[in-house]
Amino acid sequence: AAAGAAGAMAAAPLQVPAGFDTEAFLRSAKVYFVRLQAAWDQGNLADIREFTTPEMFAEIKIDLDSRGNEANQTDVVQLDAELVAIEDRGIEQSASVRFHGLIRESANASAAPFDEVWNLSKSGSQGWLLAGIQQINTH
Repeated sequence: AAAGAAGAMAAAPLQVPAGFDTEAFLRSAKVYFVRLQAAWDQGNLADIREFTTPEMFAEIKIDLDSRGNEANQTDVVQLDAELVAIEDRGIEQSASVRFHGLIRESANASAAPFDEVWNLSKSGSQGWLLAGIQQINTH
């Protein structure tokens, strides 16, 4: 029972569509994660819009607007990513990536663990877009 939730996720083999390069996808997902953290910190709506669905962008914009002029700093100290779900529905694909590691959210703070699942979607020849974020309790 020491394996916990991560072991349970790995127990059922993931059905990855033919031709899908999981390693390249996860490398790109990590780049998106860091870039979106930076865009959040800077309040860069253009960058956020480029990588999110319209619905997700609207949610993030509301959160940014409520933050106001308050400074935000996120240092990604350690980042691990794993593909936990993928579905190919012809013209649309969806994937869920579990990101976990350590982040520091202020200059004087120590790094804190985080664990969340990002739900991504892709239509046709468009790139992958962030459609949702789920926080995972790490008790």
